[in-house]
Amino acid sequence: MTARSLRTAIAFGLVLCLVSCASIQARMFPRPLVYYVRNVTVMADARMPLDLLSGVDARISAAIAATRPPKGAERVVLMVKIDRLDRGEGARRRLERAHFTVTATSVETGEPVAEGKYVVNAPTDDPRFARGALAEEIAARIRFDFSLAHPLVRSVPAPRLTSTRLTTDPDLQSTPTLPAAPPARTAAAPTQPAIAATPPKPAPAPVAKPAPVEMAAPPVLPATTAEKPAFPDQPALPAAQVKPGTTVEQGARGAVRLGSNCDPSVTADCLSPKP
Repeated sequence: MTARSLRTAIAFGLVLCLVSCASIQARMFPRPLVYYVRNVTVMADARMPLDLLSGVDARISAAIAATRPPKGAERVVLMVKIDRLDRGEGARRRLERAHFTVTATSVETGEPVAEGKYVVNAPTDDPRFARGALAEEIAARIRFDFSLAHPLVRSVPAPRLTSTRLTTDPDLQSTPTLPAAPPARTAAAPTQPAIAATPPKPAPAPVAKPAPVEMAAPPVLPATTAEKPAFPDQPALPAAQVKPGTTVEQGARGAVRLGSNCDPSVTADCLSPKP
């Protein structure tokens, strides 16, 4: 009996958990509302950063401008009030979290027609991008719930920092172009007597070119004979008379001479100074 009661209590507890999860999911992701949103106002107390407020206002305004007005929808204005900023829980304890309230007020009656409370977390903890990312999360939540379009991001090309003009080129001075004046109507000018055309001037007579002068032949110098050296050519020694200790190998013929025409092995006074 006790085991059966325990199983019944456990089953009943699981059913309650499933029902609570379903209700939470239904509250977190309601069906988007369709309104003709005309304007948005973002407000908060003095403790909220100004860049966060301006970022949310700019994003929602751009979404309103990009949304096509639905036919027959009620015209409303949105009021976004950021209640407080704190840190997340668990794994998101380092991320910034925003609590805000959105109220849609009818333009015709001035009565609020829709209201919702939201909690969003920043996707990064980088101080350079945390505020901008949190503003985008708030704007994305409002765009989804009120069926607003996502504005297109237009990329602006960076200005050119380099030029193909040389440093020595003169500066170009742009002159404004003046609009062409309409032709003024003037009275017909009186006819002038025709002027006789002057006869053309005679062309000058061609000047005769001088005849080409033949160039003189270059002078020819007489050939000179080279003087014979003071010493006659020395005959080469036969292979049998080659002295030992020379550089001539056995069985070959050769001669070693000092200078151009001097051989001390043939002429004894070859190396002696001459007067």
